[in-house]
Amino acid sequence: MGTLSSLTAFILGIFTYFASLITPAFVAPVPEMKQDDFIPVMRFVATSDTHIQTLGDTGCKRTSAMLKTAYAISDSDEDYNKLDAVVFSGDITDNGFADSFMAFAAVTDNEIREGTERLAVVSKNHDSYIFFNNSLKVFSGITGQETDFHRVIGGFHFIGISRSDTLKQYTDEQVKWLDENIACAVEADPEKPVFVFQHEHVQDTVYGSSKTDGWGLDVFTQVLSKYPQVVHISGHSHFPANDPRAVWQGSFTAINDGGLAYFELAVDGKNGQFPDEKDRMSQALIIEVDAGNRVLVKVLDVDEGKIMREFLIDNITEKNKTKYSFETRKENASAPVFAEAAALSYEKKGFKHYITVPQATVSEDNEVFVYRITVLNDKGKTVYEDWAFSYYFLSDKPESITFDGFMKAGKGLTVRVCAEDVWGNTSEYLEIKI
Repeated sequence: MGTLSSLTAFILGIFTYFASLITPAFVAPVPEMKQDDFIPVMRFVATSDTHIQTLGDTGCKRTSAMLKTAYAISDSDEDYNKLDAVVFSGDITDNGFADSFMAFAAVTDNEIREGTERLAVVSKNHDSYIFFNNSLKVFSGITGQETDFHRVIGGFHFIGISRSDTLKQYTDEQVKWLDENIACAVEADPEKPVFVFQHEHVQDTVYGSSKTDGWGLDVFTQVLSKYPQVVHISGHSHFPANDPRAVWQGSFTAINDGGLAYFELAVDGKNGQFPDEKDRMSQALIIEVDAGNRVLVKVLDVDEGKIMREFLIDNITEKNKTKYSFETRKENASAPVFAEAAALSYEKKGFKHYITVPQATVSEDNEVFVYRITVLNDKGKTVYEDWAFSYYFLSDKPESITFDGFMKAGKGLTVRVCAEDVWGNTSEYLEIKI
C-alpha cells in the first residue's frame, strides 16, 4: 500500500472511530407493513441526496437512522431477515470535499453489517463542486468502490452509472456500456428485474423529470426503453418519494428515491417550490423482490420511522406497462372530497386575514396535492388567488391548512377553497363570507 493510500486509510479509520461515538443511540422502530402475501427473496435500501458536509451532521444522522431502521425491518421478518444492499444515487456530499466523502464512508462503514453491500454513484452536481473531473478518483480512493458498477446480489443485477470524468455529463462510451450491461443481465434471466441507478431522473418519467420541472436527462432514454425489465432508480430533484407520481411506467419502470435532504416540488409547471417544512425531508426506499419477481417498494420516512406508501410492481416483463402510467392513473382517479360537515374558518390578525381549511380525503392510491383559494368581491370579480401545499409529503401531515395572511380587498368578500389532487382533479368548493 502506497503512502497516500496508507494515510487515507488511517484518516478514514479515525473518522469511523468517531462515527461510532457520535452515531445517535436509539432503538430503530419497525414500521407497520402491508402486503402480507409478499415473501421477499432479496431486500435492499435505496436513497440519494444525503448532502453530507461534516461527520455528525444531519445527513450523517439520517443515513445512520435509515440503516438502523432497515436492519430493524429485516431482523423482524421471519421469512427473510437479510438486508442485501444499500445504494446511494448521488449527491452523497453537499460540496464534494474529501472530508465529506470520508464522513459518508465512516458512517456507512460503522452501520453496515457484514453481508450487506454498499454501492454508490457519484453525481456531476454537488459531489463534483471541489474536485470536478477528479471527484470519481477521490471517491474511489476513499471508499475503494467502483463508480460505474455491475454487481449481482441475491441473483439480481445492480447496475450503477456515475457522472463522467470529462466535460460531458455522460459519455457515448457510458451509454454503450450501460446498454451492454443491461443486455447481459436480461440474457441471464429475462424474467427478473434489472435495477439501474443514476443520479438524475430519466426525462419525462417520474414527477420532477419533465422539462419544466427541470430535473431529468434523456441521455439514456433510448437504451432503457429497449428493456422492460429495467427498474431505474434516481434522485436529484428532492421531490417526494411518496407522491403517486414517484413511480412511472411505460417501456420500463422509473422510481424516484426521494432523498435525505430538503424537499422541493413543482406547482403549475414551476419548480423551485420549497415548503416551509422543507428541511424535514428524510425519505428512502426499502425495496424487496419475491420469488415471482414482483417488486415491492416501501417509502420510508426516516425521521419518523414510518412507511408512508407502498408500490407493488408486478408487471416487470410487460413491454408497454400501464399499471403505473400517469395516463391510466389520472383517468381512474376520483376527485378529493371534503367531509360533509367541513367548513372554512376565518380569523383576522392586525391587517391580515387568515383562512383555514380542513384536509380533504382521497382514495388510498392518491394524494391531495394543493389547496387553491379564490377571493371574490361583491361584484364577483377575483381580487386574490393563491395555493398552499397539503403537506402530504409528511407522514404526520396536519389536519388543516391555513392560508397565510392576505390583505382584505374590499367588503362583502366571498372566499372559495378547493382541494386538488396530484393528477389535477379538484373537489367542490367550500365557501365563507368575510
